Amino acid sequence: MTICEKITQRFPVRKTEEQKQAFRQWVRAEIAGMGYSARVTEHDRGHHQNIVIGDPPHAEVTITAHYDTPSTILLPDLQIPRNFPVYLLWQMIIIGLMLLISMAVGAGLGLVTKNGNVMILAFFGAFLVLMLLQLNGFANKNNVNDNTSGVAALLETMKRIPEENRGKVAFILFDNMEKGRGGSKAYARDHVEMQHTGFVVSLDSVGVGEVFLASVPALAKQLPQYAMLEKALSACPDRNVRFCSSLTTRGNSDFRSFKCGVGITAYRQIAGVGLYLGKLHTAADTQADQGNIDRLAEALSVLAKQF
Repeated sequence: MTICEKITQRFPVRKTEEQKQAFRQWVRAEIAGMGYSARVTEHDRGHHQNIVIGDPPHAEVTITAHYDTPSTILLPDLQIPRNFPVYLLWQMIIIGLMLLISMAVGAGLGLVTKNGNVMILAFFGAFLVLMLLQLNGFANKNNVNDNTSGVAALLETMKRIPEENRGKVAFILFDNMEKGRGGSKAYARDHVEMQHTGFVVSLDSVGVGEVFLASVPALAKQLPQYAMLEKALSACPDRNVRFCSSLTTRGNSDFRSFKCGVGITAYRQIAGVGLYLGKLHTAADTQADQGNIDRLAEALSVLAKQF
């Protein structure tokens, strides 16, 4: 059984504190079995609990993934990173559906009460509830790609790095990415020395799609580690790897909490739309290609061996 399958079977949802605590205990035991030592760092009075392996402020590269899972309101979080007009159209459709639902609720209560003020209040109340549900609503029951795939790729990378090459590589499993990147923002704030020189690679939703897209800020390109990462990723067999500026690429994962953070996500390609990733934040998020996970783990372990 692969690491991705183990997590999917035992910890498919990691949203409540009890669910996350159980996962943290399990993953620390797995990490110890690989010969590493993991610790949990608390931030903002314990609201964010990150799992840290190694010494990120002094590492040549820190590889990260978020371990929490999202909420759902049954509307897919369709990711379209390089086609802004289509992305904007999809966001307008989502907002339109939410407005229609809110109007239906408001009209229904208005008819029942025969009160226009009730109708207006119900409309705005329903819309506000739908917005809040996107951030902290019902737990999505399937999260194989988002982000079990990223966690699995990080752990598979750790397994592949020889003991003599581990000293200059660090790893972090971030908490609360689905709540506004809470865990990574708190870690970056508490370790300001990483902001301009810490080379961070974030793995998020890497399990579906034949294209690996790396979102790269300008500052990261100036570091020697970036050239090494580009070379290692470009050698991935049977995968198209693209490197694009984070300024012109949609995506809001943990890499954006760091000045030199590089985000890696897998996408499919479709004519007229370009790169896209669907099924996130829905019960249909049930697949992750182990080939993607293995290819990323091998590339990142090759990177680690160069330090």
